[in-house]
Amino acid sequence: MLLTFSIAMFVLILQFLWQKMESLIGKGLETFFILKMLLYASATIVPMALPLAILLASIMTLGNLGERYELVAMKSAGISLWRILSPLIIFSFFMSVLAFFFSNNIMPKAEEELKLMVFEMKSKKPAINIKPNEFYYDIDSYVIRIGERNKKTGLMKDIIIYDHSDQMGNTSVIKADSGNMVTVDNGNTLIFELYDGENFKEDLKGEAYEKRPLTRINFKKEVLRFDVSNFSLQEADSDRYKNSYMIMNLARLSHSIDSLNTVMAKDKELILAEIKSDFHSDISSQNEVKADFYSDYDTLSEEKKKTVDEYAQLKLLNIKEHYNNVLERFKGDTEYLNRHKIEYHRKFALSLACVILFFIGAPLGAIIKKGGLGMPIVVSVISFVIYYILGQMGTMLARSATIPPWVGMWASTIVFLPIGIFLTVKATSDAKLLSLDEWRRKIVSLKNKKTNNYGK
Repeated sequence: MLLTFSIAMFVLILQFLWQKMESLIGKGLETFFILKMLLYASATIVPMALPLAILLASIMTLGNLGERYELVAMKSAGISLWRILSPLIIFSFFMSVLAFFFSNNIMPKAEEELKLMVFEMKSKKPAINIKPNEFYYDIDSYVIRIGERNKKTGLMKDIIIYDHSDQMGNTSVIKADSGNMVTVDNGNTLIFELYDGENFKEDLKGEAYEKRPLTRINFKKEVLRFDVSNFSLQEADSDRYKNSYMIMNLARLSHSIDSLNTVMAKDKELILAEIKSDFHSDISSQNEVKADFYSDYDTLSEEKKKTVDEYAQLKLLNIKEHYNNVLERFKGDTEYLNRHKIEYHRKFALSLACVILFFIGAPLGAIIKKGGLGMPIVVSVISFVIYYILGQMGTMLARSATIPPWVGMWASTIVFLPIGIFLTVKATSDAKLLSLDEWRRKIVSLKNKKTNNYGK
């Protein structure tokens, strides 16, 4: 279990890093910040890693017992498979309860901290890493280009700095033969020391715009200071995600679902009242049209009939547009409510997955009789991928209100529970369900029967 859990956590952490790789690269983040973020990310994926670990561990354990004929020895001594599995069943139920406690109490807090750290990371600009022969734009109002840079000393050659602080284009340019770059004030200030260069400045302000005088100053050394405080991490407000369904426990989710249901019920009443009012309202504010509309339509002249028809069509178009807007709003509210319900059922579904996948893995291990990390990993990964895909499909369908949220979140369980029962029954009866020799014998027997039938 420890081995398989470590493997599952390692794979899922790699997946998390792959998703966040673009945000991590080039930000100059501290090692402690990255390790802290990985710690919170690990906490959020524990409820998913546990079922996968139990599936793989159960296949390996029963596969090892079967491969070494220890299952045969125990069964020959009168011990049934159910009695052999009973300690593991108790253990899987214990892990299921632990996974539920973790997803309900620890995971929401870790999810909140992780969201805050990801927000802080995204708000941080890339670290000051000026590459040779590339224009660097991340310092506000300045563009910097260097020709080359000594990796050992940090000395830069052929430096060009464009100053756009006047919002007048490339009117101020600094060229230098060489220079150094250092940061001070805890990285909030960048200091450029430039050597042997020229400062070009073109005056386009006021009356000088027509003549465009150019000032050229040579220097042996010039020091430039840039404020780069916006490059540092900006701490996010701790209340930013407090109302997110992802960081709620069961109690808060239940309260939020009740509140949303109440609000949506009131919205339905208001919407029905609005639509009813629209259909029973006057066609127009013009008195002559009102009079014509409420009189006998057949007695009107063709011209007045045309006027009434035009106003009626216009009113119907307005009602239709209003109705479509209401539907879009109601659709968004329903999806938001479904996300809360999905998260509510997810806590139970992921926890019970520990037991469901155990009853997939244990009988599979007893049937295939292969231990180690070869066949068990292949079988467990395929099983878990199918389980995960079914869960994702159910989640997407539930969010769009195609199916009820509880059906979407329990879809994997609904599919895998009968499979687990079937495999357990086959394992207890010593069926050679996945034996290649048995399948080969059945195929040969089937071919012989066909040959005999053709002969007759």
